[in-house]
Amino acid sequence: MSTVPADIAGIGSTQQMLRVSPGFDPLKAAVGPEEYFVLSRIDGSQSLRQVLLATGLSVERGIAIVQRLRSIGALLLPGETSAPAPTAMPALQTDRVRTGGTLPPRTITPVAATRPPTPSSGQRPAADRPRAPQGTPSMLGDAPVHDLSLTRATQDELAALAEINDLDDTERRRILAINRLLDGRDPHALLGVPAVADATAIKRAYFLLSKEIHPDRYYGEQLGSFGPRMSMAFEAASRAYARLTRNDKKAAVAATQAQAIENRDQPQTPQAYAAELFDRACQLEVQGDALGAMKLFAAAVRVDPQLRYLRRAASCAIAAGQPRSAVEYAKKAHGLASQDPSSARLLAAAFRAAGKLTDAEEVLVMAMALKSENDTLDAELRHDLADVRRLLAHQDRA
Repeated sequence: MSTVPADIAGIGSTQQMLRVSPGFDPLKAAVGPEEYFVLSRIDGSQSLRQVLLATGLSVERGIAIVQRLRSIGALLLPGETSAPAPTAMPALQTDRVRTGGTLPPRTITPVAATRPPTPSSGQRPAADRPRAPQGTPSMLGDAPVHDLSLTRATQDELAALAEINDLDDTERRRILAINRLLDGRDPHALLGVPAVADATAIKRAYFLLSKEIHPDRYYGEQLGSFGPRMSMAFEAASRAYARLTRNDKKAAVAATQAQAIENRDQPQTPQAYAAELFDRACQLEVQGDALGAMKLFAAAVRVDPQLRYLRRAASCAIAAGQPRSAVEYAKKAHGLASQDPSSARLLAAAFRAAGKLTDAEEVLVMAMALKSENDTLDAELRHDLADVRRLLAHQDRA
């Protein structure tokens, strides 16, 4: 499925503006990282179609997540004041709920068994960022599974586990487990998938793993010795993914060339060309080539400066260490959606990356004054504002 349908089973028209149910607790509901991300984009000011297009996920995956959130009482339709009773819809795993029905469960043998982590003596309370609950997407189905027991831990690893930093015990152990596999001899183990995993499982595992260990996810936090360890782990995971999907890429290139030959007499519209550039940029970004992705994002935006392209380009620019470009893209995105708190939050992040803390504070204050019925997004804005004000106070003292 490449286009958003007009209606979704159990929800209705995709032109509706959904809201988050007041009082819904993502942690108690064991909401996974992707589900949390989609939930945070729903604020009552964008249609469901706009939300699905803005997530960067496949349309099929986005629909499955929205249906799942609706089934657990997270979302309200227009006119509803309370969510209906949760239904017994299974969690999104390998055989996830798909539009039009469900698939039967199947068993996957993990690469290595995990055990519940024990608290580390050096662990500090982690910052208020979304994390997957224990035993949910990061531990099930085709998502990464690593040996977190760290059998025969070295003195260096034991010292790292005892450090005082902002990572929790599971995050530390996963990074150390991946660092044990940096030689790249077993790319499947590095990504945390079985040797028999298919292309879909590999892509899914890499997507979740790259979100969990991407250094930008921990911006502003104290990582200690895990800073360089995390960077090496992310780079190794990207190399492993590229190695395992090399043949698929060659086949895709061949198919694209064949399609181009077939359609060579049909002129390509500017919008179609921009969409092609945007898709290629997203692929490079997922593979860890932020600078390469930036070039293609810039080209897509020049041809068709639509909101979704500008937002993704701004986020990528922040990750690529190009704050000036990030501010430029974020300003344009905010201009197209000035009443959208999530666009204001992105602009504040760009200002912060550029060192413009006063501008970031001003944007966040205005964003909190906008009408929003998304409790999750409101909490993120409050956290961002507190963090910016803390940095401003530190700046003043210095």
